[in-house]
Amino acid sequence: MFLDPQKLIEAKPAEVLAAAARGHLGLDHRFLHALLDRREEALPDVLAFAERDRSNDVVDLTPELTAIFRYWQPPEAIPFYIRQIKEDPENVSDEVTIGLVDAGSAALEPLLKLYAELEETESGEVAFILASLRLRDERILKLLLERIEFDLSDTLLLLGIYGDPAARPAIENAALLVSDDAELMKEVSDTLELLGAPKEPLIEEPFDIWTLYPPEDAPPLDLLDEDERGELLTHPVASIRAAAAYSFFNRQPDAAQRKQLLKMAQEDESAEVRARCWEALLDATEEPGVLDAMLHALRNPQLAVEEKGGLLVGMAAEADRAEVRQAIVDLYAIPEGRAKALEAMWRSVHPAFRDYFAKHLNDADLEIRRAAIWGVGYYGIRSELDTLRQLFNDEELRSDALFAYALAIPSEVSRARMKSLFGRVEKDAHGLSEMEEELVKTALDERLLLAGKEPVFQPQED
Repeated sequence: MFLDPQKLIEAKPAEVLAAAARGHLGLDHRFLHALLDRREEALPDVLAFAERDRSNDVVDLTPELTAIFRYWQPPEAIPFYIRQIKEDPENVSDEVTIGLVDAGSAALEPLLKLYAELEETESGEVAFILASLRLRDERILKLLLERIEFDLSDTLLLLGIYGDPAARPAIENAALLVSDDAELMKEVSDTLELLGAPKEPLIEEPFDIWTLYPPEDAPPLDLLDEDERGELLTHPVASIRAAAAYSFFNRQPDAAQRKQLLKMAQEDESAEVRARCWEALLDATEEPGVLDAMLHALRNPQLAVEEKGGLLVGMAAEADRAEVRQAIVDLYAIPEGRAKALEAMWRSVHPAFRDYFAKHLNDADLEIRRAAIWGVGYYGIRSELDTLRQLFNDEELRSDALFAYALAIPSEVSRARMKSLFGRVEKDAHGLSEMEEELVKTALDERLLLAGKEPVFQPQED
């Protein structure tokens, strides 16, 4: 049973958290309001949820719990922060550090206890948090001074933050041992100036949790199994039904799912849902009744632009039909339908559409540019390779440009050539992340498949 994201306030906070952890809710303002707007009721449930074993959750809500606790600033959240540090004491997130510093004196004893449990090599982050508390406590000063021999430069930074004049003799003694190191002596001098100097009050902007999340977001459907995604096809909220339908796109839905998607494409009250259902039937045009239903819908003069876009993407494989090609060209002529028309074009790989893409590589509309990039890749338009290389610097379009570049870069299409071609793309892209490496390998395998050859990086059944 999926909760209605528009009515989360009617569910118990524990139910909202459990649903989000299962991947049944989008992490958005509706999710936050269901918890933050009723602190007294929600806080015990959030604390209990934070303490339980969450290792098998589909979605790790640690970032969300941290953000909620930062927003509320309850002292009861300190054990949650401490557990996060224990898991990886040398890589403490800024959010956890700020949460503990905001907790002030209430965090002192738990932090001192944790510091005593850690090896000196892994306790630096905790020392930093203790120094940042700016609480005059002889135990903090003692542990900071003990760190001088371990790492003088880092400890000088911590002592400067802590600002206790009582540290001066120890710093001056340490300086005698490094008097021939100009850089360290400069750090010593700077730290001594900070000791005892009036500390500016820490004025921070109020934590704005709302900017971290969208007003509305779909559940992370890629993390759900097919049965759960299938269940979402009947969700009362149209946007979630649409997202569920789109989750079957390029996924080879089974016969029962195809039947349900076809029924929804024909009958759902939402044009957005109908469009996503038509798209999800992209590989089902040879199924009995599917193509006939698509052609029937295509011939409806009242068909909304949004639905027509999804329909034509779903019919891309039928671009050999003059009727379908003309419908794509007609949709292309409508500004709000152009991105989907270009997508239908490149998915069809029909030669009639080759000249449509290059002129849109600098389009003001992001989705039109994205579709144009993919068109350049699938049609192997080599005259635009330099433009694709320039797009490697575009955060929003780099992945698209890498895929298209791997498809279009000149090369003999053979399994033997693909590994050297991968190296060429990696060089031209000035290095690839792990995810980008997989993306480029997928593109090169796609190139082989389009040429009727076996992939080289992944088994064909994948």
